[in-house]
Amino acid sequence: MATAGGAALCLSGTALGIALSSLLDPEKRRPQRSIARESDGDYSGSEFSPLPEERSTLPFKTRQQKNQQRRGYMADHGAADELPDEAGGLNMLGGWEGFSMEDARMRNKEMGKKVKEQTPAEVLLALQRGNARFWTGCAVRPEKSAFERRALIMQQFPVTAVLGCADSRVPVEVIFDQGLGDMFVVRVAGNCLDLASKASLQYAVLHLKVKVLIVMGHEGCGAVKAAGLPLHQIEQEPEELATTLKAMKVGLAEDRLDSVHDARAHDREAVVTNARCQVERLCQDETIMAQIKAKELIVVGCFYEISSGIVDFFMQH
Repeated sequence: MATAGGAALCLSGTALGIALSSLLDPEKRRPQRSIARESDGDYSGSEFSPLPEERSTLPFKTRQQKNQQRRGYMADHGAADELPDEAGGLNMLGGWEGFSMEDARMRNKEMGKKVKEQTPAEVLLALQRGNARFWTGCAVRPEKSAFERRALIMQQFPVTAVLGCADSRVPVEVIFDQGLGDMFVVRVAGNCLDLASKASLQYAVLHLKVKVLIVMGHEGCGAVKAAGLPLHQIEQEPEELATTLKAMKVGLAEDRLDSVHDARAHDREAVVTNARCQVERLCQDETIMAQIKAKELIVVGCFYEISSGIVDFFMQH
């Protein structure tokens, strides 16, 4: 076993040495491409752009010509239709190297068009599938390529807005297996709706045109537990924190909660009651209700169970 382990270590070391050597040696690092460097911009290879150092030495007019040829090549070979897959990445990451801001702007418009075509029901289904990948251990953890990140500079196109808790155990994008630019997230202790959080969500609905608005509470929420304490204990907290807890306490329906004796069931019922209260407050907003009535928006209340990773969608407008 020791010999086998040693052999494996030696092989790994050799492989690592080769990899580092290729990274440090410019000649080894250079991809094998066939690129004509004449000013006519004729490409005989299958790559779309020159190497960065080659691109920087080309005259501006020549670069424009090459960019036009590159886009034509993409259209002829169907590359222009290659949108991010379900994992959020491009199938041809290497093909985007060296793209200009004009290309990024075109890509941004393409992204916006794709998002606009989605229905609220499709977005909600994608979120449910993402959470299923997360809690079953099959998360793809989508990442954007450098070009995709560059394309996001011009404009963002989130399809979901979330009012979640600031709790470190509840990272919203991770739980739903989403990537950069997919979710507009507002996180505050106890997922409590206040002036700033409501204004942020109004912006997401009216200006970013999100398709789904989620209020998500979670198992073991400390803020909800604190809001359930006697009033004299809450008043011992700093003024701002005490004010927030008192606002949450109003919506907890404590008389009903007192009849729930099982600790875990009581915790869930308190969190769900708080989330339901925030959803109802959001749905009193005329602008948000207008989007719901137009079938452009779904508002959802859900409960995240930390112990399992499962998100339970318990109500929907």
